[in-house]
Amino acid sequence: MGDWHGVNFKTKGHISFNQGSTLPYILELHKIDGLSKLKNNVEITLLFYDATKCCCYGSAWKSSSLSPPFLINQELVFHSEITASTILLLEIVQIDANQKKSTVGWTCFKMFDKNLANKKFDIYHGSLRAIFFLKEPSVATTQLLRNEGVSITLSLTQRSSVRGLTSHIPSNYFHPPGQLNKINKTVSPVTLFLEEVEVSFGAHIKKFEDYMLFLLMTDAKQQNTNIRQFDKVIIKERRLKASVHNGLNFTDQFQVVYLENVHNSELQSLKSKGVISLAGVDPRNHVIFSLEYVLEVPTSFTNLTLVSSMRQSQVHIVSLRWGVWSLNKHLPPSGSIFKVPITGGPGLNAENSLVFTSDFGPMNANKDAVVMFKLIKQEADMLYQSTRDRLELTFQDTGVQPDGMERAPLKNALTETVESFSVPIINAGTAPMQQKMATEPRPMEPLLGDNMAHFDVKPSVQQDIGVQDIEKAAYAQIHNAGFPDIVDCDGRPAIELDLSKHYIYSPALENNDPRTCNTVVFQFLAVSFNKTPIRNMFFTVQFYCYTAETTPILTAYQVKSNLPAILYKFQNSDQTPGCNVSFVVDPGTRANEPGQFLQHIQSGTCIIDMWNADSLFHEGSVTVKLKRLARQGEHGIQSSQVFNILNNGDSIGRLHLRIANIGSVASVHDIKDLTTSPVIDCVDQDSTAELIVRPKPLSTVDQNLTSILSSQSAQKATRNRKMERMEAVRRQEDASYIISRDENKTMRAGQLTMVKNYRNKILNDVIRGALVANITVHHTLYSVYGTVTYFEVHFRNPNVTAAQEFFISWDCQDIRLVYDMTECKALKSLFNITTPLDPDVFDSSTQPVKFTLRPKEDIYIPFLYSSNATKEQFDYTMKITNTVNSPVQLIKLHFKQQRQIINERFMFYEAENSFAKHSLQAPSTRRPEDLSVRASNENVLCGVDEKGQVYFKAPVPKSTEMSSFLLLLYVDKNCYRPYQIWEIDLYSLKRVDMTAVVGSQTKFPVILRGTDSVRCVTCFSSHPSIIKVEPDREFMLLPSTIQEVKLLYEPTDTGSHNYMVNVVDTKNRVVVERWMVHTTASLPVVSKTYEIPLTTTVSPTHKNISFSNPYSTNKTFKLKCNKPELVKFKEEELVVASKESVNIGLIMSPLALSHPNYILVFVNDVQQKCEECFALRVG
Repeated sequence: MGDWHGVNFKTKGHISFNQGSTLPYILELHKIDGLSKLKNNVEITLLFYDATKCCCYGSAWKSSSLSPPFLINQELVFHSEITASTILLLEIVQIDANQKKSTVGWTCFKMFDKNLANKKFDIYHGSLRAIFFLKEPSVATTQLLRNEGVSITLSLTQRSSVRGLTSHIPSNYFHPPGQLNKINKTVSPVTLFLEEVEVSFGAHIKKFEDYMLFLLMTDAKQQNTNIRQFDKVIIKERRLKASVHNGLNFTDQFQVVYLENVHNSELQSLKSKGVISLAGVDPRNHVIFSLEYVLEVPTSFTNLTLVSSMRQSQVHIVSLRWGVWSLNKHLPPSGSIFKVPITGGPGLNAENSLVFTSDFGPMNANKDAVVMFKLIKQEADMLYQSTRDRLELTFQDTGVQPDGMERAPLKNALTETVESFSVPIINAGTAPMQQKMATEPRPMEPLLGDNMAHFDVKPSVQQDIGVQDIEKAAYAQIHNAGFPDIVDCDGRPAIELDLSKHYIYSPALENNDPRTCNTVVFQFLAVSFNKTPIRNMFFTVQFYCYTAETTPILTAYQVKSNLPAILYKFQNSDQTPGCNVSFVVDPGTRANEPGQFLQHIQSGTCIIDMWNADSLFHEGSVTVKLKRLARQGEHGIQSSQVFNILNNGDSIGRLHLRIANIGSVASVHDIKDLTTSPVIDCVDQDSTAELIVRPKPLSTVDQNLTSILSSQSAQKATRNRKMERMEAVRRQEDASYIISRDENKTMRAGQLTMVKNYRNKILNDVIRGALVANITVHHTLYSVYGTVTYFEVHFRNPNVTAAQEFFISWDCQDIRLVYDMTECKALKSLFNITTPLDPDVFDSSTQPVKFTLRPKEDIYIPFLYSSNATKEQFDYTMKITNTVNSPVQLIKLHFKQQRQIINERFMFYEAENSFAKHSLQAPSTRRPEDLSVRASNENVLCGVDEKGQVYFKAPVPKSTEMSSFLLLLYVDKNCYRPYQIWEIDLYSLKRVDMTAVVGSQTKFPVILRGTDSVRCVTCFSSHPSIIKVEPDREFMLLPSTIQEVKLLYEPTDTGSHNYMVNVVDTKNRVVVERWMVHTTASLPVVSKTYEIPLTTTVSPTHKNISFSNPYSTNKTFKLKCNKPELVKFKEEELVVASKESVNIGLIMSPLALSHPNYILVFVNDVQQKCEECFALRVG
């Protein structure tokens, strides 16, 4: 297989839109004019572009480096289905001496004119990205700026004579004709028959298949997939495909044989009774083998309204192994036995498809898996024939779907399926699902997960659960709405990612990127709802280690019912759509930021909560996987996606979101500030260096002395002004009057005396402070709550002649000295510290801790700090003293708390002054005995039970308040670093208990107390159809008053439920009061039951029920039903005279009669009290 990788896969990732027949063409590139002043070399790029789908397709072609005078003289052969929307893009790029590329210009022309001879095309400024911003791409558009004098000359002709050449290559693929002539050279083809086909795994088949299903289930669990039906997976088929490949294209359809699993305790292989027939084989080509398993997974339907014709299972095709048999001109004689190794896992393959991992327990090495067969060769007296007529099945055979075809909806959470074009030709062998496969959907890719090898194949894309690409109509609406562009630091729009391509992460590109500062932008575009739409809303975004950011209130404007509603800021004057929430991830704000952020986006998520801005109810949540935020060296990237809004596991709508990451260069100063070492060096490394200090006036370095001298200077200035006025008065009386003063000398002497006295006073304190500063070391450490911080103190015995005992003490209970050398060694490895170990040095029996050092001996004192504080920063002091308690070394520790990364967030609504008791599912990848849980609130009890459930019991605050705490999950026994951190939010409500009978209405008054100010409030119910509130409009709540609010409960089914009622200040949008309505409903007494048989009908059925008025007066009755979607009334209100009987007309839908149902009909009075109840039992 090594030769295969050296010469093949030139068309890897090639995708074509063509669905019909193609025509062969020759494109001749002649020369480039107008670049006489350009001294650098250039290269040319060619691309196919579809103006209807607004995307490129086929394979790009790049020329070799061209030097002046830029004569190209290049012929290219291709075959394509050219339509009116087909455009050929051509870009010219110059290459300077440093191999840096820059665009010279580009051009485009429609290929509908199939014969262009020596035609010149103008070159335009810019790059090929401009084509995506043109409504009608054309060379005559006024939106393009010509590069004056620059043009390219080319010819495009349709030639049927090269059809024999183009049959060897895929459509829309440029290729020089010279190389194809070698392939097309006449050879004697042969017909090969592969008999006695056997696939050997080197292990027992039953163990292999059990382990394969186990890995698939593990993948499904890691993606949080609903796998309740996965234990019923059935292996329906085991088949081997084979086809001939010439290095560029498959020359024929896949031939399929079915493998049988014979029940044998010693069986290590699968055998087939069929024969693989390969006709017209060129001996220079290769035979591709592909081993596939067809799995059938039952589908669970919970919605009884689904039609019975829908499939009850889904088919998934898993590609297990593939291999290459390289032929040669001198084939061995007939009857030879061949063994072809087949492999799996990541790597290139001919189909550009996903292949199951090769790392199996039952299969220790790839060499153990081989395809064995007996070769029967038959010579053919015919030339090698074209296979162009068989190219239409290439995509079906390779499992790749053209972009022009529509994708099928997501069938389940495991994989996305598309309809097959046709069924492979079956040569031999029994096919258990041969008839079924003609109508079953073919998976676009096998079961997804980490055990699958991935390739850059479009549109075979691994999608997250709940994540979808934006549909074309929705994308067009969003594009035309005028959302602001997300631009990089250079003002250019961020690169739009193609989510249909599989994501391949390169750590080298991220580590070598100089733009270490990342600005992550979440742009809210549109929203759509499945049932009741929400008009006003806002979102909270919990990203990375930052506190949750809240968007302004957004209003959804629906233009068309089948399109999502565009989001606008509430009461915004500029009417700019959308809202941006940005997070700046700067290395200067967090220690070891680049590495932690890159690790987080590969496996972390962002939690977005949607809230109703009017009722302030939490409507749903969106979980966004961040792995596509890696820029991979780009200045900025962005992607538009659709996420399901989930509420208790049910999707209530979809959120259209644009996510971007803009890179920038961080300042060196910020990076150095956070570059700290876990080793605190208390040893002066350069004690022999001379310290040169320049003397300075004491008044300039001592602020107290400076203030004293300045006050005296102010007094002197005042005295001088008085003396000058006196001298002026005396001179008016006697012109010869002179005052003799020598005040400067007097003032100077006074200041020197004052400075001398001040210096003598502070001399002892200054000397003491200088000595303390000389032995003090300041060090900053960055800690995270729940994570231990390991650091060491490097200390040396200052005594050069004798050994000495020292004592070390500290003033923090969260810091402990590590005595156990095994633990110390593990911590050094965890924090990547390579300092030497000093076992059995510290005496733990004494306080403070004592240790002895020889003269000039060094020691590294290990410490462990457990961050349990909630303050952002705090300081501690460590002191090393000698035997006479004199300080030898002082260490000032400055701890800066960094916010933890939240992995999951849970919200619970509980009654006030009670205890919240809940259990949450722990990560399934860990055993329960390996997990330990700790809460950030000491009043919270938590732990892990035997079933792996994380339980907690926490007190609930008073009503309208919210308490929050963290649950830290550890998988290491020492609890050094949390495996996951969960945030628990408890919302407190006042509890109200109500009981009622199904079909009737119960009223219950509750008291609403006024606050300190006048408020305009409105009451909202979480389930308006079940719990109604009166008054149902806005009213004024006066301070220190009592307002009665009535709750109306109309149950539709039996049992106990909890509902919420919010009283919201409509002006300030704050919750004034919350009630949790705990309801209990029971069935009424059924007076009569009607049995109705099941029938199959397409039209509604009319039934009549007799009812009598038992009262002596005329009464008005109202009719209701517990299933209004199945039964309607001819008249919903009846006026019945005293003691008379009437018929209640029922209109039953066809769905009500096609399935067993139990329907209740209620006859209520005007106060909605149940007077009588009838039951309809269908089936």
